[in-house]
Formats: sequence, structure tokens, C-alpha cells
Amino acid sequence: MRIVTSIDKLLHTISGWPGQSTASPGIVTGLPAIDSLLPAGGFATRSVHEVLGTTGFPSVILPVLVARAAAKTGWIVWCDFARRFYPPGAIAMGLELDRLLLLRPKTQADELWAATECLHSAGVAVCIVAPPRLTVVQARRLQLAAERGGGVGLVLRSADAISRPYAAATRWLVSPAPGERTSQCWRMELIHGHGGLIGQSVLLEVCRETYHVRAVSPVVGRSGETKTTAASA
Repeated sequence: MRIVTSIDKLLHTISGWPGQSTASPGIVTGLPAIDSLLPAGGFATRSVHEVLGTTGFPSVILPVLVARAAAKTGWIVWCDFARRFYPPGAIAMGLELDRLLLLRPKTQADELWAATECLHSAGVAVCIVAPPRLTVVQARRLQLAAERGGGVGLVLRSADAISRPYAAATRWLVSPAPGERTSQCWRMELIHGHGGLIGQSVLLEVCRETYHVRAVSPVVGRSGETKTTAASA
């Protein structure tokens, strides 16, 4: 993992990536319960996807799953102005930190501008950003940048933005669900995505000790577990 504060240094680094993030038509997380809800069974590249959290800031489990799956195709740029990224959790999940550029700009305006520039680059597989506010023009710029670069943009927003304008291929609503003393549980609901299973949701149950996450059907309960993998709370 490289922590970057200089935008110029960041852009120079990603421009030297030899691979192309456009090689894959979509990013598959490896959790069938999540992937099966998506149009074409994966997070479409050349697109922006939104994750909205009912607690003010969504759980980063879904973004980390996407980043882990895409790490071999290009750089993962995590914009972290608010200092929320937790490296030990990402390591426990299996994200290769040598593929990760952690961007900590001086201002939120610089962060959003840098995220747009990063998505322009074919060397970036996934760029994650959590802007406090996003205008129609800014959202559209992110989408156009992803189309040009070929990667995936993940925009983390509060659920307050659910009725605001957006330019995203899919939108997810993430909310806490009842868990146990040894685990956390999050409900992931697909609320937008043409061709996807809109309105359906999956529960992700994360073990606090082992960092294993299980995708569990909210209807059939624990017997409906589809996959166990490493993840962070």
C-alpha cells in the first residue's frame, strides 16, 4: 500500500501501470448471493456504482470485496480524506495492498477532482470516493471518466442522497441488521440497476474474530449461506 498526498505523484504512478482495466466486462465479487443480484452477474466496468449507508456512512465491506476482485487488473485507488480506511481489515479480507494507492488529499475538492482524473486512466481498475456532496455535474463527470478509462467508480454516500440526482449503473442501500455478539450483520439491497434484481437484498454476516463474511438469504436464514470468505467488519 502506498499513501499518496500529492495528486501529481498519484497520476504519474497510475499512468505507468502496464495492464488495462478494460480487459474484464465486469467485476465478480466471488459471493454468488451478491453477484446474482447484479445485471449480467457482476459490477459493470466503465461505470460508476453507488453504495448508500443508512448510518451516515456505509459499511466498506462491499467496496473492499469489489476492490479485492479487481486488484489484479489495475490499481485500486482509495480516496481517504476522512481517514476511514482500515488497512488491517483490508489485509484480513485478502486485498493485496501492493495494488492499493491510498489517497489522502488536503481538501475534499481535491479528492473529488483526483477521483475523476484517476477514473480517466486505463491503469485504474477501481476508484473509491466518499464525497459529502455530489452535484449532477460532478456525478456525470465521474461517469464519463469511468467510460473513458474503463474501470469502476464506487461512490460512498449517505442514504440521505437516495432521492438526489445520480449517474450510476447500480445503487445499493446498506443498513445494519440484527447480529450476534461475535458478528456484525449488514443488509445489502439493490435499489437501482437495469436488468438486475431490484428490491432484493442479501445479508452479509461478518465474524469479529476471523473476519469471515457469509452471504445469507434474509428469507431462508442461516441455512441459505452461499459462500464463506475473508472480510473486514
